[in-house]
Amino acid sequence: MNETGFAVPDVASPPPVMKKRSPLLEFVISVWRNSKGKVGAIIYLVMIAIAIYGRFFPPYSPTDVQFSAYAPPSYAHILGTNYVGEDVFSQFVYGSSVSLMVGFTVALATMVIGTIAGISAGFLGKLTDDVIMRVVDILLVIPGFPLLVILSAYLPPTIWSTILILSILSWPFHARVIRSQTLTIRRRSFVLSSKLSGLGNFRIIVRDLIPNMLPIIFINSIFVVVGAIVAQAGLAFFGLGNINSINWGTMLYWFYNEDGILFRAWWWLIPPGVGIMLLGIGANLLSNAVSEVSGTKRQY
Repeated sequence: MNETGFAVPDVASPPPVMKKRSPLLEFVISVWRNSKGKVGAIIYLVMIAIAIYGRFFPPYSPTDVQFSAYAPPSYAHILGTNYVGEDVFSQFVYGSSVSLMVGFTVALATMVIGTIAGISAGFLGKLTDDVIMRVVDILLVIPGFPLLVILSAYLPPTIWSTILILSILSWPFHARVIRSQTLTIRRRSFVLSSKLSGLGNFRIIVRDLIPNMLPIIFINSIFVVVGAIVAQAGLAFFGLGNINSINWGTMLYWFYNEDGILFRAWWWLIPPGVGIMLLGIGANLLSNAVSEVSGTKRQY
């Protein structure tokens, strides 16, 4: 009752305003709720955690040679030791940080260069399209691995040389995929409406094109990560690049060249192979999840 003695009806308070999630956050949540996406994401999160752990907190120094050579797995060395007595587990976790750094750096460079080139070719057309696509065609018809070997032989044997070579060889296919997507999206009504409203090309690309291509960009990039790690391991296995760097590829190189197979040192061979295999499985699961959530077809 109020001061005059009349009853005042209860007025329900308005419901709290719920903040709307961003489309990107909704997409991430949808991928996480997908069983394949969850398993793939967990694999990558675990491998990233191992890489961080190996970079800053390895059990032993990966170059410490005070232990017995070819010692089998034990409590002190859960993955045994190699031909000079270095702890294999320490080398595996330390090398994972190098291998993942190569994979993610190449994927980032590929994503940036390929996306810019593909959108420029597909959206601007005419001379821009002709020039970019002729460069792409030339790079795509050249056999990849032989060119990779030739370039590795002439460039300084460093990890950054490997990253540079892999980035040069990886972006053309991504650019071709993005161009084909751009040619489709630029004819849609929302892009035509943006053009009629007077928006510039840059704003249309950032606001309309790129958000609609994020799933295919992610799918291509996650496979570039695995491809770059496999290629880097292959180069290291053949002795190209810096063989003194500790990564999964050089572990395989030294296993082969120091007769690890004769000593039956399976504990030295299996870890890098399993690491690469798990990354491939995680990439496949994540790409399938993104395809199911977004309805985008895989391009790899």
